[in-house]
Amino acid sequence: MSLAMSGVMSLAMLSIELADVIDVIKQWPGAWGISMLVAFPVSMVIVPVTQKLVSRIIISE
Repeated sequence: MSLAMSGVMSLAMLSIELADVIDVIKQWPGAWGISMLVAFPVSMVIVPVTQKLVSRIIISE
């Protein structure tokens, strides 16, 4: 999930920032790598916390 989302978001942000398609294609792999360095550890923390919260909500109903 973090791989796909970081790829899509880095492509979207570069597309908004840069007008030239060639520049987007050149810079996207580097931007994707940096975003993965952030997205993966964050998802490793957020996913278990979210699962616990959802489990508590479902059990309480």
